Amino acid sequence: MSTGQRIVLETTGKIRIQSFQLPRLGPHDILVRTRLTQVSAGTEVNAIRARRSGAPLGEVANLPLGYTSVGVVEAVGPEVTGLAPGARVLGQGPHASHWLVTQPAPGSEYVHASEGDLLPVPDEVDDASAAFAILGDVALHAVQRAQIAIGESVAVHGQGVVGLIALRLARLSGAHPLIGVDVVDERLRISKLYGASHVVNATSQDVAAAIHAATPVPRRFAGVAAAGLEPTSGADVQIHATSRIDVVPEILQATADRGRIVIAGATAAWPDPGPTVPLSLDKLLRREISIVGSYETGFAVSHPYWPWARSRNHATVIELIRRDELDVRPLISHVVPYSDAPAIYDMLAAGAEGWLSVAFTWTD
Repeated sequence: MSTGQRIVLETTGKIRIQSFQLPRLGPHDILVRTRLTQVSAGTEVNAIRARRSGAPLGEVANLPLGYTSVGVVEAVGPEVTGLAPGARVLGQGPHASHWLVTQPAPGSEYVHASEGDLLPVPDEVDDASAAFAILGDVALHAVQRAQIAIGESVAVHGQGVVGLIALRLARLSGAHPLIGVDVVDERLRISKLYGASHVVNATSQDVAAAIHAATPVPRRFAGVAAAGLEPTSGADVQIHATSRIDVVPEILQATADRGRIVIAGATAAWPDPGPTVPLSLDKLLRREISIVGSYETGFAVSHPYWPWARSRNHATVIELIRRDELDVRPLISHVVPYSDAPAIYDMLAAGAEGWLSVAFTWTD
């Protein structure tokens, strides 16, 4: 039986390249030969840091990493429909030379593989760009949850891949002013490239004060507010797209009356419940601020009341890239052979400087 290669995380937090036996092909199976995988810095680096700190994850000893893959269909079972060998596809495969997808049998309640698990990639979109559809789905869902209206002010905290794509999508949704917040100047440079009207470096600026300064009150309402509750400046919408949870109270301070906060940042590696943070319930109450999560729980399949399943989001992001409305090339900092993974993950775990989006190539 043939063997492949994959990247695994050991219990000690060490990264290793591991050989594995390729699975036998069943009648409804699709075997994909990987060309490129993209690192999800939030999820994967959280897992590495957790294991290196000695925190138990309750997972297998050698944990396969990754969930963003672009490859070519190598073989299909006799009952597979809609996909043939040679098709270039995007899917949620691990960092591995091959991955297997099982297509649901006809008449099952689940989606067809080409809709749910594998998405054909247009010829106009290269592998490294196509990979952004997976994390782009995370950003798109956060923007959908935010329900941004044209002319609303938006601040995005954390200008990694998810935060930058969310900022660009907010710009396409008509947000203004549009504020990017991060601690790395190079990422804030890309924020401006993506349409930010203001950027805030959280290491050298008072984030809440800077957001209030960028969002003056555009109108006054009739009537007299209670003392201390006069109409305030602040962002109508804020998207939390960072692994840091300690910034949430400051986000609350920067929120406009009846503002909305969307929590989209991964604050811990699953299934770790993650840290907690105290919030001012009085401010939530009297300013009528809303806080919502953005995780896409239960959205694997489209529903009449929520058609934006992951598969549709993936296709939407791919189409935005194809039409050059979302240029992801400025986000790419490293495209390296998978054999470089141990050194690359050490760099990612060390801090946010010097990298943004990292991809591994799997061609020999």
